[in-house]
Amino acid sequence: MLLLKDDVRRIVNLGFKEDSFTVEFRGFKKLRNSNGRCVFHDGEQCTIYPNRPLGCRLYPVIFDEDLNHPVMDRLCPFRAEFPLSSKARRESSKLYLKLISERQANNNEEKILERGSQQ
Repeated sequence: MLLLKDDVRRIVNLGFKEDSFTVEFRGFKKLRNSNGRCVFHDGEQCTIYPNRPLGCRLYPVIFDEDLNHPVMDRLCPFRAEFPLSSKARRESSKLYLKLISERQANNNEEKILERGSQQ
């Protein structure tokens, strides 16, 4: 699951170290998996449920980059139990745009730092 900066801050504020629950993925921060599941899933439930990332709140609605719109995750065995409402579509699209914006801002910051170190 991709993470917004707000998601990372909220989880860090719970007392977790960022590198214990995130990995880098194509310029994004992503939830780390362990034994085939999210590090915060104990086998029965999410241990940070009230503070879970926005993408987890919207799941099984995900943004399909190839189709360029929100869809139900084909990998979720319970996807038929959740409606793909217009609100969920809007929220998923907003999340995707914010993730892309944050990645672009991070890339710009890295370029600025790189130029500064070369001078």
